[in-house]
Amino acid sequence: MYVTHKLLLRWLLFVTTVALGLIVAWHQGLFHVLFRNDTSNLSAVIVVVFGLSAFHAGWLILRLSHYINQVNTISRLMDRDQDSQLRVKDQEVIFGHSAVLPDGPMTYHIQNLTRRLCNSTDPGQLSNDQGQLLEALSKRIKSPQQLGWLIADLMIKLGLLGTVIGFILMLQSVPTVEDLDISTIQTMLSRMSDGMRVALFTTLCGLIGGVLAGIQYHIADRGADELLAGITEVSEVHVTPRLANGSR
Repeated sequence: MYVTHKLLLRWLLFVTTVALGLIVAWHQGLFHVLFRNDTSNLSAVIVVVFGLSAFHAGWLILRLSHYINQVNTISRLMDRDQDSQLRVKDQEVIFGHSAVLPDGPMTYHIQNLTRRLCNSTDPGQLSNDQGQLLEALSKRIKSPQQLGWLIADLMIKLGLLGTVIGFILMLQSVPTVEDLDISTIQTMLSRMSDGMRVALFTTLCGLIGGVLAGIQYHIADRGADELLAGITEVSEVHVTPRLANGSR
């Protein structure tokens, strides 16, 4: 049985789990501890970046899920009517007498195949042309996810930057030692512990944010693969034979 927006539902399940975890952390006071002990404020930056990445990943996954539904709808439409032909008219792909295919990667691919067939003197090259067009389409579909992986990597790098800042704060307290009395040692240890907290909290925040963002973009990548597989299957089974027959 086909489930509408299955990809989006998988992402929503993951995001709901993460949201519940964040709510529990908030009620336990973990965010207060995090922001209070991170004097560099990098943890707050990482949290903001993670929130933006979640919206970005959600938008990508919603769009991919919509396109996957379109491909499945077109596949079922062509399964029901094996005799109708495809034609392009005024930037629209028409199936049969009046069924206009919705705008999306599948329709865009059919338009390119039709144009390539019209400009080609050898209809037998259609299969080779389709391979090249699918490769170009794959780059178009997967390119938005590259920004997401960059954001996930950026959060991890910000955490490592916080580690460096924390160790710098620790080392800054050492040259200030002039006399080894108890009050001076206590001050030095207090400053060193502040630097250590910055290093540990920012590293922890960056790793968690990077991993959670990476999981979301992994879901988006799998959705892009599913979309491309559906486009390839529909093209090979339904579109290419119709276009080849129509050119004869």
